[in-house]
Amino acid sequence: MIDYSSGVPVYRQVAAAIRDDITAGRYRPGAWLPSESQLSQMYEVGRDTVRDALAHLRAEGRITTVRKRGSMVSVEPTRKPFIVPPAARVITRMPTPDERRELATPAELREFGGMPEGVPVFEIAPGPRKHRKILRGDCVELIVKEVTLGD
Repeated sequence: MIDYSSGVPVYRQVAAAIRDDITAGRYRPGAWLPSESQLSQMYEVGRDTVRDALAHLRAEGRITTVRKRGSMVSVEPTRKPFIVPPAARVITRMPTPDERRELATPAELREFGGMPEGVPVFEIAPGPRKHRKILRGDCVELIVKEVTLGD
């Protein structure tokens, strides 16, 4: 299963195998993945390699890891459209700890202590005198309308 001569890092091969299992439905949204030890045995690699693979999948937003519980497949949230005002500045970044708590659902507060790790936010600054808006990157679809200039 793991090809050490392929030139592809082993952790990426493990991440791809887990991603394929998620896509195929072997691990459904909300389901817990096997433990690091079990994954290590399944793919015949070290636990550090499994941790790197899980970190890669977490960065992609495919899984969420809960300390002392394990990793679960992320549930694809419903995305609401948000129209970006003309001339607004949009920054994508990771949230602060306070923002992780403020933007979390009640279930996420109970389960994770805040918004799951690996979920970015969009910071929208519509203008110099208007208040900035912070939106969860996994719950919003930004819509930017084209600006056409007259002759």
